[in-house]
Amino acid sequence: MAQYTPNQRLDTPAAHEFGFPYSPYEIQEQLMQELFQVLERGQVGIFESPTGTGKSLTLTCGALTWLARHEELVRTEMLARIRGVEQELAELEEESEKTSDWLESQGKSRAQRAELLRLQHLQALLDKQEQQLEQIRKGAKKHKRQGKVHPGKLEELEKDLDPESDSDSEHETADGPQEAAEDRYRPVQIFFCSRTHSQLAQIVTELRKTPHGQSVRCISLGSRQQLCGNPAVRKLKHVGLMNERCLDMATKKARPNPSKKSRLTAETNSRCPFKAASLVESLRDLALTEPLDIEELANEGTACGGCSYYASRSAVEHAQLILLPYQLLLQKSARTQLGISLKGSIVIVDEAHNLLDSVAQLHGSEINRQQLERAKVQISGYKEHFQKRFATKNLLKINQIIFIVRRLLKILDQRMESQSNGSSMMRTYELTAEGDFFNIDLCDLLDFCARTRFARKVQGHADRMEREPRPSENQPPVSTARSLILQRLASEQKLKEKPKSVKRKVEDINKEDKAGELQEQQKPPKKPVHEVAPSPIRPLLAFLETLTSNAEDGRILLDPVGGTLKYILLDPAEQFADIVAEARAIVIAGGTMQPTQELKEQLFTGCQDRLVERFYNHVVADDAVLPFVICNGPSGAPLSFKFAHRASAEMLRELSMLLRNLCQVVPGGVVCFLPSYEYLDKVYKYLEQTGTLENISCRKSVFREVSGSAEQLLDNYALAIKRPASGGALLLSVVGGKLSEGLNFADDLGRAVLVVGLPYSNSQSPELRQRMLHLDEKLGPGAGNEYYENLCVKAVNQCIGRAVRHIKDYACVYLLDKRFADPKIRGKLPKWISRHIVESNAANGGFGAVQARTARFFKGR
Repeated sequence: MAQYTPNQRLDTPAAHEFGFPYSPYEIQEQLMQELFQVLERGQVGIFESPTGTGKSLTLTCGALTWLARHEELVRTEMLARIRGVEQELAELEEESEKTSDWLESQGKSRAQRAELLRLQHLQALLDKQEQQLEQIRKGAKKHKRQGKVHPGKLEELEKDLDPESDSDSEHETADGPQEAAEDRYRPVQIFFCSRTHSQLAQIVTELRKTPHGQSVRCISLGSRQQLCGNPAVRKLKHVGLMNERCLDMATKKARPNPSKKSRLTAETNSRCPFKAASLVESLRDLALTEPLDIEELANEGTACGGCSYYASRSAVEHAQLILLPYQLLLQKSARTQLGISLKGSIVIVDEAHNLLDSVAQLHGSEINRQQLERAKVQISGYKEHFQKRFATKNLLKINQIIFIVRRLLKILDQRMESQSNGSSMMRTYELTAEGDFFNIDLCDLLDFCARTRFARKVQGHADRMEREPRPSENQPPVSTARSLILQRLASEQKLKEKPKSVKRKVEDINKEDKAGELQEQQKPPKKPVHEVAPSPIRPLLAFLETLTSNAEDGRILLDPVGGTLKYILLDPAEQFADIVAEARAIVIAGGTMQPTQELKEQLFTGCQDRLVERFYNHVVADDAVLPFVICNGPSGAPLSFKFAHRASAEMLRELSMLLRNLCQVVPGGVVCFLPSYEYLDKVYKYLEQTGTLENISCRKSVFREVSGSAEQLLDNYALAIKRPASGGALLLSVVGGKLSEGLNFADDLGRAVLVVGLPYSNSQSPELRQRMLHLDEKLGPGAGNEYYENLCVKAVNQCIGRAVRHIKDYACVYLLDKRFADPKIRGKLPKWISRHIVESNAANGGFGAVQARTARFFKGR
């Protein structure tokens, strides 16, 4: 693929030229303009814009404005450059007729001709791309005219399911035919990723309000779990099973005489009707001309009968703005599967406060004893069934995989039987040495598995074995009985037995077969077969792939009691290096990015000269937020919610009184974040036993978060606050839980946010201890402790960011622990909080002054 890089620099637009749908605030103007400069200069920008400041929309408008101007500059400069080279070439040819140094003149002319051919080739590719885009626009109009697929067209659409046309649809191996790189112009694309599809859907909603929404080619990418419309696949629920079934159906041969049944009830062992080429292409055209979020794209696919998953994939090469979740961008394997190339592109990572942890989690891998046992059974069964058909070298590879699985199981068993049953850490080469498979080339083995589609074939064979009827205890299956017939006939013919005796034997066996069939028919109907578990082969291969990484970048956590082997990525730099090397510019943005030191040290060490950091204030007025650090409780006792002290009677009593008193003066909703679910239960139980819960309930409804889904809880909480004559509600939640990130407690839903203690992670966690040790070794002594503290403070900052969501919002923030008064901790809080903090202690009136000032704050509102 070819790309043109302009020589001319773009000027930064004025604030009103970004197509922002509202009158922008000053910080939004600054962000759009400084983002524009980062993209133009090919830099790496780290941007912090507080939650509620319209960060995502601001990033989108800034990036799309740059892209539109860049594309216009490419077109105009390329044409001007072609004309200029043509003129220079004509002048050189004219001079060559007069010059005495013919060789020098020809050398200059040859260079200019080569440059002209290069530019003309790029122009031709650009023209070809414009023609393709025009066809896509026409296809979208046709799609809208056709609307939903009519039942009468089903048979015609089935004809598109040519078994030869999708021979490369097994994208997991990425071995299908690819268009030659030089045959297509590669425009600059913007890859915008965020943590959840709901966040990406919000961008689509806001994008439609801007002028960019009328012209930008935007596509949302997701997994089959979000986009598949085939009921036979969707009913499997688990994404691993959905992938296996889809890939299996994608390569099935078309039925020669398709029935007239609805495609929605197609047999699961038939070719997927949703992959009809005409429908997928039509859906792709629509998606490229009209911004759709992931849910709308899925609904459109269901309505027209086309596959939204494959339509979105085929749209990637033509899209300008690609919206995708973290896992599809940050994993190289996922990018390869989707055909995504970041070369020369813009990468925007939103909600990036936990980017380092996200990279580590996505590139970690875990496999347990049950998966290893099932993998051993499935691979062995596959080998035995097809052994005579395998080439010798392929059989060797399969035997190597079985050997590795057995050795991994043996390691778990030996550790379990040993005196020490605790978990242990080891390097990748230590595991391969102990397993005695250090001499097996894992890269070559994994290449074999990808090339032969090993995981799919083993899983397909295992599924077929599961579906085959099993013989009853008293009656052999018919196939076995018939094989006995052939054996007996052969032996009887050899012995030259009389035909009558043979006939009698055959009749006897046929009677047995019929009796068995009658017996089977008289049995009660079988219970539905339980859904099969996801394939253990892909987790196995993913784990083996981690063993090929740099030994210093990660560790294996071996837990014999839990029966697990877990690869932990300690150094995310290598996994992020491809993105840094390929992308034209990278934008890392979030509401709570500080502290950023470890992010720069771990991901961008090699490009410090490209780094730009920008931190913006909140859009709300200074007096709209009143933050407190409360060092002493209502009775004057110092507040210290360290793990060893927080469950003491004194701390529970102080927290109980504090909640009761604040609920008397804070209107609307109060959200209290506690360090853990276990501690939340203790606090709730104490509130019940002391009567405080009943006291608070007289004024506010009380809710508490439980581990798992929080949607219904949040709905009930909101209803309680909005109820007429309601005194509001108190929500007891957990730091790092469902309610602490990504949710919006705007206006009355969050008039006060409380954070109880500093929520440090368990320092005895083997994974955390290993990560801290690695940072000390790589960055110097103290780096591990700094990381440990930053994890805690970032979690606090996320909780704080749940309130104050727009310019007219207001709230109080209470940080309950004397450790929050430490200047080092305060320095890591958001600037819009830290510079206004009121520290409450015994010397300045204690908690009574806090309560009084809180009452005045809300009375003034």
